[in-house]
Amino acid sequence: MQLNYIRKLLDTLLFSNVFIACCAVAQGLLTYRLLGIPVNQSILVILGCATLALYNFSMILARPRHPGRSPYRRVRWVFRHERSLWGWTAAALVVLLLLGFRLHLPSFLLLGIMGMLGLAYNLPFIRIAGAERSAGLRQITGVKLFYIGAMWAMSAVLLPVAEAYHDGFPTNWPGVLQLMAWVFLFVVAITIPFDVRDIYQDRHYGLKTIPILVGERKALALSGGLLLLHAGWVWFSGYPLTVRLSLVATSVLCLLVIWFPPVKKNEYYYFLLLDGMMLLQWLAVYGCSALRFL
Repeated sequence: MQLNYIRKLLDTLLFSNVFIACCAVAQGLLTYRLLGIPVNQSILVILGCATLALYNFSMILARPRHPGRSPYRRVRWVFRHERSLWGWTAAALVVLLLLGFRLHLPSFLLLGIMGMLGLAYNLPFIRIAGAERSAGLRQITGVKLFYIGAMWAMSAVLLPVAEAYHDGFPTNWPGVLQLMAWVFLFVVAITIPFDVRDIYQDRHYGLKTIPILVGERKALALSGGLLLLHAGWVWFSGYPLTVRLSLVATSVLCLLVIWFPPVKKNEYYYFLLLDGMMLLQWLAVYGCSALRFL
């Protein structure tokens, strides 16, 4: 009975996108720590609310014809609780707008640009020759992975930095660009297995993702290569040893989880274990830094 309650709680956290919103907050905290910028609580709330709203909107918009018959527990859960998700999404948008208007104008404009890009990812506004329906950015060949990586780099790094810059804090722009590249590499690497999982579904809907273009093995090899590049770049950076060890260890662990899955590849593997690596990065850096002062 207790295990059943735990599973229901886990399903709620994962499938309502609350967990991925927490991962976004963790990535923001990681940016503040690595760049030595004072934490802005409003930016963290904005990151969480924006991620929650965007991911929920993406799921609802991608509603299949018969969601109750879907082989994915996440899809069945989402459309059993669709009304609640709309409520959470509306609440997140209200908080997002209230806090967004308190930002400096450049930061607010950046937030607006990211919001429009998020909508463009799903909304069918591009007419593709020979296709019956219009498509969003996700339908453009090879765009999906790099779009997701860029969006995470902009939200988790550039938005906190932009607001701090206009608050008058000194900004190390080479360090900012380096951290954006790290976020991009890491997010793309952990997103590739999701596309491998969806390879048959994406092929059915005419999506040309990286795994469809190059094959499953090469796609997973690309994921591993990106993680190794991330780990090598971090190791030879100028950060303290504890930071480098934490981030490199997380990348290596992520690589092992992708190449040698420790559990069955179900929703918990993807949405808890893989997505959770973004949360683990911050926990590892924070934990090792805290231990250093004990």
